[in-house]
Amino acid sequence: MIYAVTFNPSWDVVMTLPTTLYSGHTYNQVSWTGYAGGKGNNVARAIQQLGGDVTAVGFYGGAVGDWILQALTAQQIPYLVATTTESSRLCLSLLDSQHVTEIRGHGPWVSPETSHSLLCQVRDHLQPHDWVTISGSLPPGLSADDITLWVNTLRPHCQGIIADLAGDPLIAAWEAGVSAICPNRQEYDQLPMGALSPRPQHRVITQGADGVLWYPAESDTPQTIRAPAVPVQNPVGAGDVLVGALVHALSQQQSWADALGYAVMAASASVVTAGIADIDRDVLVHLESQWRQSHT
Repeated sequence: MIYAVTFNPSWDVVMTLPTTLYSGHTYNQVSWTGYAGGKGNNVARAIQQLGGDVTAVGFYGGAVGDWILQALTAQQIPYLVATTTESSRLCLSLLDSQHVTEIRGHGPWVSPETSHSLLCQVRDHLQPHDWVTISGSLPPGLSADDITLWVNTLRPHCQGIIADLAGDPLIAAWEAGVSAICPNRQEYDQLPMGALSPRPQHRVITQGADGVLWYPAESDTPQTIRAPAVPVQNPVGAGDVLVGALVHALSQQQSWADALGYAVMAASASVVTAGIADIDRDVLVHLESQWRQSHT
């Protein structure tokens, strides 16, 4: 089982505009789709689409929280939850012919006590062969110290932990000994010089259309895994698909090199769709076949 943790879940609405987005303009009868969002829920959806066993983990409150949980149920993704008194957040993605505009709502307050309650649920469910992913922003009330507590508590009870975080939470996850960190290039470059002390852990830096820069454990020499050229409709959630595909492949005993190649192909197969972290399986099969042929 893979436990995909989302500290700040959201109800993600994707609206496809018929023309370029203009400030002050009114758009009527716009098609839209809702998703169980937040980075960890995107990871969970990717794993589920790839045939993996996954449980979504997160904090939920209010009617918006109910919508998210209903969407997870509809997708046949089980979950572990802790309840918040404030409502879960809403996020909006506007797609036009040229750009993707994202509007991200404010998350609910989560106390350290509520966080610890959910942490204990996950710890009690973990088996030694399980994996954990920790993704996204922290809601008000939580800090990098909570990331340290989560990693220190769960690491002895599972196969590994992959963290897709930013700033101090990312540094905390690294110092606590996660198996890998998966920030994007901007998040990685914004870290202070020397923030990541030398450790035998993987650094996976996503670079959009340029693929992935991978520093294997105990190595300062990066390897580049190129992304194939594909037509892009919506790149939102591609990094989450990469994390989901990576941890799914690792849970199937693939090597890090093979798992990362598969993950890059899966992420590429998601940007060709209009949805968030939706994978075109036919495209994935084609890209994976091409990648394996080029690496044999």
